[in-house]
Amino acid sequence: MGGGGVSVKKPEVNEGISVEIILRLVSLVHICVCPLTKVEESFNLQAIHDILFHRENLQLYDHLEFPGVVPRTFIGPLVVSFISGPFVYLSQFWFSKYIAQIIVRICLSELVIRAFQPYRKTISNVFGKSLGIWLVIVTASQFHFMFYLGRPLPNIFALPGALLAFHYWMEGKHAKFIFISAFDIIVFRAELAMLFGLLLLMELIYRRISLWKTIKYSVPSGLFCIALTVGVDSIFWRRLLWPEGQVFWFNTVLNQSHKWGTQPFLWYFYSALPRAMTSSLVLVPLGLWWNPRVRILVAAALGFVFLFSFLPHKELRFIIYIFPLLNVAAAAACDTLWKNRGKSFFRALLAVGIIFMIVLNGVLSTGFLIVSSKNYPGGNALLAMHRLEDSFTNLNIHIDVHSAQTGVSRFLELHNNWIYNKTEGHPRGGKELQTFSHLLVGEDTVENRLVYFKTHDILVSQDGFVGIDFSLKRVPPVHIKSEPMVLVLRRKGFSGHHKSPDGTVIL
Repeated sequence: MGGGGVSVKKPEVNEGISVEIILRLVSLVHICVCPLTKVEESFNLQAIHDILFHRENLQLYDHLEFPGVVPRTFIGPLVVSFISGPFVYLSQFWFSKYIAQIIVRICLSELVIRAFQPYRKTISNVFGKSLGIWLVIVTASQFHFMFYLGRPLPNIFALPGALLAFHYWMEGKHAKFIFISAFDIIVFRAELAMLFGLLLLMELIYRRISLWKTIKYSVPSGLFCIALTVGVDSIFWRRLLWPEGQVFWFNTVLNQSHKWGTQPFLWYFYSALPRAMTSSLVLVPLGLWWNPRVRILVAAALGFVFLFSFLPHKELRFIIYIFPLLNVAAAAACDTLWKNRGKSFFRALLAVGIIFMIVLNGVLSTGFLIVSSKNYPGGNALLAMHRLEDSFTNLNIHIDVHSAQTGVSRFLELHNNWIYNKTEGHPRGGKELQTFSHLLVGEDTVENRLVYFKTHDILVSQDGFVGIDFSLKRVPPVHIKSEPMVLVLRRKGFSGHHKSPDGTVIL
């Protein structure tokens, strides 16, 4: 018997080409369509950049100048930097540093998929190979899980560990389950203690592990992980520090996360889960009904969401770990309906309905992806500026907060002779900003932009997403609304070289 109250069959000897290739291809599309990142991802992305390009020269690291509200661990960025380093090094011979950001994100996505693979194989061993294939198909059809897969968020760095923990729990390998759980909780995301704690509690209740063994495995695992993160992160932060401990204290004990917005208690259930699961959500109850063995997975997932709902600040990415669990129930429904498609005409229609729902998920995911690609006006404005200005001219660029939060990263600092400045607090239109040759300005009103019009010319006006307009009188009926979000301003009289749209240098 394996862990979690499910029996594990003998592993398949040869599965041929891994079905995870589907996840890799879908993730690659997401990364290529939306290669830029936003403020939530900035620490890890900047940390990876600094490790790759500044290495041991810590004084040049971004986090020392812009530490953020709470410190984050460098262990995740170190792992991704180690994996992506050789590819980034080779890319510099042919491509700009911007391509290195895409490589980094692909490597992070690959880490998650490599952890998903043993999880899926265990699901296949427990529930059957066909259900494991449906699990991959259902997962690949959903937007949010695939969109986040290559995004350098703390939650995504914790996701490979969560998938491995599920795998070891179902396999009944308690020592490995407890160690991976401790690592994820102590290093990356403390709230995972609720999810892994529920799984461990089930093992204790059903006596698949004793209290003594739990303590025996947990104490050394916890001490090792604390020593690891404190030892590594204290070097990078230049002070004695346990980053995730401080994050937990700030968000949970002090309850300061509410400053970034709050949502009603049931928000995860009526908003986040339906958006993330889309049409697959209606399959979960069917999977629970037809395959009772998946109930323990769904119970753990929903129990975690319920407990996490007590924290007022809520975001979909905070519960991303549970979608592989819920998708097992959705896959169980797909597997049952597909296997029974030949028994009657009605069941054949239901099987066709499954295909329709997968296609519908894909259509919705495509729409979400197109909308998301419009959410990075800061990064797109800076890239446009690189295309228009001569790389041999020395520029001094100021990037305001809005631009930095909507796509700008150090991977977009493409020219060594250009100065990229993110200093905050300069008054709008003040003397300090007059010293820069170029400004990236994200202003929300025309009046605010008028401050610069006497002193600067508009080089780029970058649109950003503002909403969706629906009208049956138009083909297609859905229209993505956008408006200027970020301006690239060039100081009047600046004696640099400027490129026309066709690439010609204008003196």
